[in-house]
Amino acid sequence: MVLPGKRTGRGLKEIREVPCKAVAQELGLTIHQRETFRNWDLPENINLIVVVSFGLFVPPRILRAAKSLRGPAPIHHALLRGDSHIGISLQTLHHKTFDHGTILAQTPPPGLPVPPSASIQQLTLALGAAGAQMLVQVLRDGVHVSPHSEAGWMASKLQARGEELDHAPKVSKEDAQMDWANWNGEAMRRRLRVFGMAWTRAASATKDEVKRVLFLNDNEPVEVRVGHDAKWSEGKMIFLQDSKGTEMHRHERMVRVDEKSGVVDILMADGTQTRVKTVKVDGKPEQAAATGLRPFIAFTKHEEGTAARKSK
Repeated sequence: MVLPGKRTGRGLKEIREVPCKAVAQELGLTIHQRETFRNWDLPENINLIVVVSFGLFVPPRILRAAKSLRGPAPIHHALLRGDSHIGISLQTLHHKTFDHGTILAQTPPPGLPVPPSASIQQLTLALGAAGAQMLVQVLRDGVHVSPHSEAGWMASKLQARGEELDHAPKVSKEDAQMDWANWNGEAMRRRLRVFGMAWTRAASATKDEVKRVLFLNDNEPVEVRVGHDAKWSEGKMIFLQDSKGTEMHRHERMVRVDEKSGVVDILMADGTQTRVKTVKVDGKPEQAAATGLRPFIAFTKHEEGTAARKSK
């Protein structure tokens, strides 16, 4: 059983189906596609329901979730928090609240290591495979049959430290907006792993206009200390950050441009610089950072002549 596909893309012309539907079609399984359980009866000879990110309350059986994060986006938030380990839990489904059932099996401590450069797609695939193995073993061992025994260790560990399980709400592209007041290179790097990009708005250095800028996933930001180097052109950029109100916050940042390699180093909140390789400015294709960001850089006076000559 799957939820109906959702319309997405420009003009909402594309319908995005859930991955489970494609797998069921490949396996030749009967598909029940519904938005609700109302007026729908469970087919006969079904004695076990495995729930995978379904989104609706169903008869209590088995639910898979992350080890210390409750909610719809635990893997995303594990990466955003910079967790070094992550785990898998198999639990019964609570009849009133998501992710509050009895944990039947859980990854042993300290959990599975998170590769430093793993993307959300890579980590999801790895956890999916490990979760499938755990599910099969639980069913073979009959752990899902009542009465159930609590097998979780993370909740009790947090309680002993006076902490609680964190909620992992849905994420959106708004969570990928650059926070110039607080982020360092690592914070930006985490957004690139989760969203494939981080975005901001930049003010033109010569015109009264603001453009949306995407820092793309192949940037692999590298933090370097601020210092003068003759091969770099130096200047300033004004970034605008959306706030909850109507006014946007302005952030001025020193930047350095390497015309030969096409990279741009941007000063971050902690005093280090992050190296940006590729950007996409609204209305433009993907470009080398030096090319795409040039209209937004106010070069220092001794660099203006050099930058102008290089751009010809």
